[in-house]
Amino acid sequence: MKTIIFDIDGTITNMWPIEKLVLLSLLNKKRETDIENSYQSGMRDTYKIFLAISKKKTNKVNYQKFYNQKFMLLENKRQLPKPEKYPAVDFILRNKTRYHFLFVTGGQDKETRYVLKRLGIYEIFDLANSLNKNNYRFSKSTGLPFKKIKKEFLDCLLISDSQSDCDGAKKAGMPFIIIKPPKPYCP
Repeated sequence: MKTIIFDIDGTITNMWPIEKLVLLSLLNKKRETDIENSYQSGMRDTYKIFLAISKKKTNKVNYQKFYNQKFMLLENKRQLPKPEKYPAVDFILRNKTRYHFLFVTGGQDKETRYVLKRLGIYEIFDLANSLNKNNYRFSKSTGLPFKKIKKEFLDCLLISDSQSDCDGAKKAGMPFIIIKPPKPYCP
């Protein structure tokens, strides 16, 4: 069975509304304009946005712990936005028995699981063999995450909206499809 590897953000959904809400919570609901301006300028890493805006300086490991705590608090209070369903979700649902589905994402594990659950595709994905920054530290652009998956799943394909992800797939000798998100995020 062919394995299809998905990037999450920009391919299955837009993660920014969730990330922005967590950042606002980290910053005590202040600096929304600065957060949005950072994102619109091309800064996509929430840690970099936090460092650029916050007076608190922290390392990435502590930031991720703090971020996950805020995320879980918002999730428990049911304050997180429902993720937008991109067309790839319908493809996954229609083909859930035809392909083996994995994901490789630079995002947090808790966010990814939340999105997959809310979109109704959680049970379809092989979570044990999927990779994110919590269980595999190498960037997708290096090709190493794709090489790791390809060792176990020889017949695989990457679907992403990111050229750097596709460059990583090339390095791993993996075919890929680059797709354009349905629409750019506009606040």
